[in-house]
Amino acid sequence: MKKLLGLCLGIALLMAIPLAVSATTFTMNPSQLQALYETYENPDSEGTFLSMPVGILPDGAKYTGNVLTNETGWGQIQIGANFWGIPYGGSAGDEATNVALGMGSLAGYDSYALSIENVNENAWEFNLYFNVGWTDSPFDETNYYVQNAWTTINKDEKKQVVLDFTSCYVWGGAYNGDLIDFTTVAGVNWDHITNIGLNIGGNMPLPGVDYTYEAKVNPIPVPATLLLLGSGLLGLAGIRKRFNKK
Repeated sequence: MKKLLGLCLGIALLMAIPLAVSATTFTMNPSQLQALYETYENPDSEGTFLSMPVGILPDGAKYTGNVLTNETGWGQIQIGANFWGIPYGGSAGDEATNVALGMGSLAGYDSYALSIENVNENAWEFNLYFNVGWTDSPFDETNYYVQNAWTTINKDEKKQVVLDFTSCYVWGGAYNGDLIDFTTVAGVNWDHITNIGLNIGGNMPLPGVDYTYEAKVNPIPVPATLLLLGSGLLGLAGIRKRFNKK
């Protein structure tokens, strides 16, 4: 009876493995997160910036900087990597492009997710974004900007922030911040991702005259079924194996 139960458990786990292996959520690895340095501010402000160098964590990166220093109202900063490797307000240099970093394609994925921990004393807003479409000749593709809704993350709180391609806000072409299933839009070349990263924002100043964001960002965890595969449990069966606020 024990052998039969073990066999059934092993088979059940084995059947679950393809779901994990074929997971369709893209997440950045630590090296990619540590290479994000290109910024864009909305509204434009000399008091909005990302402190460099980016903080290096064993399993990710820490981003620190300010939004709308000494100003009031909604402000946000975009932190990412683009196709041209040119930081906002800067010039081309040795900076890696999103393509060189291995983020030039989202083909085969239906979502993009990161684990974000807010280590500031105030709550901040976060979302994920990407641009897709090569607009130059001979491609002449539409440029689409895609993001998920803003997620509030409180002090010392960690959340998985997910940009679901089937329910997201889109700008470009016929869309102006519409909530749509982007996977149904015709003509999108998912191999032509030109910009990707995250946004951090809030109504300035935050309590205590605070303009400084501090966030630790990591890949999302490995699916549990993959962890089971590496744990030896299957041996029971004798098997090896633009920015807009929304």
